[in-house]
Amino acid sequence: MTRQMAIISIGVLAIGATLHCGSTRRQPRPLETPFPPHPVGAQLYEKYCALCHGESGEGYLADEATALASQDFLVAASDSFIADNTGRGRPGTPMSAWGREYGGALDPQDAAMVVSHLRSWQTESSINTSKLWKAGRADKGSEIYARECETCHGYEGKGARYMTLNNAVFQETATDGFIGFTVEQGRRKTKMPRFGNKLRRRQIQDLIAYLRSIPKDTTFSRLFSAQEGDASWEKPAEILFPQNPPAVFNLRDNRFVKAAEVYKAYQKQQSFLLIDARPHSDYLLSHIEGAVSIPFYDVENRLDEIPKDRWVITYCGCPHAISGKALDTLRAHGYQKSGLLDEGFYVWGEMGYPINKNREP
Repeated sequence: MTRQMAIISIGVLAIGATLHCGSTRRQPRPLETPFPPHPVGAQLYEKYCALCHGESGEGYLADEATALASQDFLVAASDSFIADNTGRGRPGTPMSAWGREYGGALDPQDAAMVVSHLRSWQTESSINTSKLWKAGRADKGSEIYARECETCHGYEGKGARYMTLNNAVFQETATDGFIGFTVEQGRRKTKMPRFGNKLRRRQIQDLIAYLRSIPKDTTFSRLFSAQEGDASWEKPAEILFPQNPPAVFNLRDNRFVKAAEVYKAYQKQQSFLLIDARPHSDYLLSHIEGAVSIPFYDVENRLDEIPKDRWVITYCGCPHAISGKALDTLRAHGYQKSGLLDEGFYVWGEMGYPINKNREP
């Protein structure tokens, strides 16, 4: 080996040590040329994303939504990863599909502008994670997962307090390098700890192999190949059991109504209006039986469809952020008989209450 080759090899090893050594964290490198602000992307983000992810991308405003301004996220996530997950969402979770082709509100150019807005928060240089990790052993990784990850991410990645790892969109868009980097470095100022000081590189490779081996949740993976001619979400608001006596609900804190109370009104066939305040994409997948799709960002445009003489109940999956925004709009326009479903859509389904699945897998 020549002296020059030896110096290069030592340099490569030094870089590897910075990234993978268990005793050190990655040393952030300041971004030489900051990404410029994107006013339109900022407007789109504020309208559609800030409710859950925070005005400044701080995250965790609703249902443990990702901190999008985290430098550990931004330096490792590619533009395509962010755009894909914005457009396709995480079906079966509170992260909606915002792509217009799936029934959402954003076209590809809109999504790209949102990505540009997120980049304006990035202050550290991006890292190419594509070649950092090699294949490991899933059988060994399962033991590590059970010990270190299952409490937060659930059995076989099905989700607990934090995000699901068996989600089909996540599995298809997150590279091994992205996962390995996140496990090793963690996410500063979030609940995701760094494991680089606890697990060896080989153990993280085994953990990645295990995550790739778990059964993917394909319950909602057969999303819509085309929406042309599908106007199931465009139906005007319709009151449940309009000819029957009106329902009367008791609100907690003048805002929340329990799922059991709403279901009781169902059983008695009392009349009220139930609004699914999520993006159309979620409604198209599944919704509470009898609900009408009026996304939170569209409520003000459809007030003429919403009666004031009957109770109006909004819901979402968060379970309060999006439905709360819809409720605030109704209240601002004088809808006194209004409230939001306290437990949200997913708990409603878990309780065995009626769900309409428009798109059976």
